[in-house]
This record gives sequence, C-alpha cells and structure tokens, in this order.
Amino acid sequence: MENKKFLFFYLNTGAGHISAAKVLSSAIQKEDPSCHIKMINGFRPHKLGHLLFERGYKFYVNYFQGAFPLAYELGQHAFFQSLLKHLLGPETRPYLRKIILKERPTDIVCFHFAVTPFIKDVLKNIPWKINFTVIVTDPFTVPYPWFYEKNITYMVYSEEAKNIGVQECNVPAENITVIPFLMNEKFHKQISTEEKNALRKKLGFAPNKKMVLLVGGGEGLPGATEIINNCIINRADFAITVICGRDKVKMRNLKLLRLAHPKLDLHIYGFVNNLDELVKICDCAVIKAGPATLMEVLSCRKPVIICKYIHNQELGNMRFAVKNKVGYFIRKPRKIYKKINHLLNDSQFDEKMKERFESVVIDTDSNKVAKLLLEK
Repeated sequence: MENKKFLFFYLNTGAGHISAAKVLSSAIQKEDPSCHIKMINGFRPHKLGHLLFERGYKFYVNYFQGAFPLAYELGQHAFFQSLLKHLLGPETRPYLRKIILKERPTDIVCFHFAVTPFIKDVLKNIPWKINFTVIVTDPFTVPYPWFYEKNITYMVYSEEAKNIGVQECNVPAENITVIPFLMNEKFHKQISTEEKNALRKKLGFAPNKKMVLLVGGGEGLPGATEIINNCIINRADFAITVICGRDKVKMRNLKLLRLAHPKLDLHIYGFVNNLDELVKICDCAVIKAGPATLMEVLSCRKPVIICKYIHNQELGNMRFAVKNKVGYFIRKPRKIYKKINHLLNDSQFDEKMKERFESVVIDTDSNKVAKLLLEK
C-alpha cells in the first residue's frame, strides 16, 4: 500500500491557520510516521492574492481597522467571491497545479477559504484521485466564504459552525464533520504554583509578582502601546509582557518606552517559541479574539480581557469567553488597565477562576482528527 502524502495549504493571515496546520502535521506523523507532509503557502509571493490577503490582513488589522468590516460584508456575497476568483485564478491555478503535479499527494488539506476554490478547480484535471479536506479555523461565527464550495469535505470546530454551513450556505450535512480544536499539546499541561514560580524565575520574572500578558497572534496586539501608557500613568505594580509578533515597529517603540520608564516592569518579545510558558506564568491575558490565541490561553486556565475582535468573524470567540465568565470584552485602554488592576488585586481571584474554568470544556484531541484523515 502506498504511503500517504499530504499537502497542507495555508495563508499567513494571523497565526491561527498555520498553527492548526502544524498541530495536525505533528498528530498525523505521531499516528503514522511513514506519512509525508508538506506545508505550502496557497498564494504565490508578491502576486495579487498575496497582496490582497496576507499584506492586506496586516494593513487593516494594524493600521486601517475600518477596512475589514467592508471586506467582510462584501465577501459574504457570492458575486464578490466570484469576482475574486476571476481576478486571482490566472495566477493561482497554474501555481497550485504545478505544485500538485510535482508533489503527487494522496491528500490535500486546506486551512484557508481563499485557497479552496482554486484547489478544487485544479483537482478536476488531475489524473489521479486526491482526498481533499477543508479545515475551518473559525470556531463559531464562520464567514460564508469558507463554505463557497458545496461538494467537498469540511471539518469544523463546533455545531454552531456546522449549522452555518448547512443552514446558511446549503452545504450537505454529511459533508461537514465536527472535530476537536487543533491546539499544540504544550498548552494542555497544567502546572503547580511551585512550578509556576520556578518557571518565572527561569524566564527572568520575579517569582511572586503578578504578571499580565498582552498577545494578539502573528500581527501583535492592536492598542498594546495605549494599554502600557495607562500602566505608566497609574504606576502599575505588576509585570507586563508584550508579544509583538511580526510588528517590528511596535517592538522598537516599546523598547524605547521601556528605556524612558525604567521603573516599569516591562518585558518585550517578537515571535516566540515558548508562548505556552509565558501563558502559564501570567495571571491574566489581554488579547484579540483570534481563535488560536483565545483557546490556547483558556486551555491554560487563564482569564482573558478581549480588547478587539475582527468584525463578526471573531464575534463568536468573544461571546464564548464572556458567556463562560472566563473573559471580559473591554475596548478602552483606560478601562482595560482598571480591569487588570482589579483582577490582580482580588484576594479571591484564583478561587473564582478555578471554579469557573471547571465548567469550560474544550476538546483538543488532535489525534482524533489525524485518524479521520488517515482513514480516508
């Protein structure tokens, strides 16, 4: 029997798509080490698709936030989806076809809705059978473009997502399977107070000092600088850790801010490989409601303050945290600082959070997903 060979197609729009791909890749190879898996960006570098989706995502998340609601609402209509398909097809289909013919996969898994229609078109003219699966990385409020194609196999993270596909987008119910959330297993393990203090010391933090984490995925956290300015004004007595991701400008500015205010206990990172450790040593986190970041922080049983969610797309993520009383939605930096200060100075904080997290169930068994794909 021929060994399985997977191609995973993703885009760099936030961290959620590629992180899910990496988790699933590890799970599949754990189940069957003979499998070959290759991760590939679904659009050619420096072409229109790359500019519209990857560069565009960074632009409207960090600099022109009003652009996303417009793009989102346009994308909900089939006409606009067809227009994009027409514009991007001439550069994307030949690129994907060349990769598929060269790699000769048995299976393709797509982690971004913008790439799905082009893969489906290319597969019509490939002279061997390839299993094609789309993994929908938005857990709750799923944009319609995810379900643009009706007759392919989808995997989603919740019944809410499945209902959108079936009831709103007319995808046959048998084409959609609900799966566990794809998350790095490093976030699953809980640590004791002693382990937490030892880890803080190892990473250069005061063991017994409260710490808040500011993290927003691959593009950093919008509004992080304003939150830190409020910490400076109010002479915050807790440590602050900021993960800037790809936002090098913000990272440079925050380092200058730290030099100007040496009494502020401020720790600044770009991309990190130990996010799980930083989440585990914090007491609460301020985040954008991206699915990967939200679920990783909640899996470590840390409460979140959500300062932003992407128009409608991340609305369900925010509601999930607030409904389960493990998160707060606060936009204004001044009020965010007040909530952080209130939480960290609440003597019953740890007990309250422990009780609330007991009722939050997040299935993150990626091995189940690996088995489903290997059985195809």
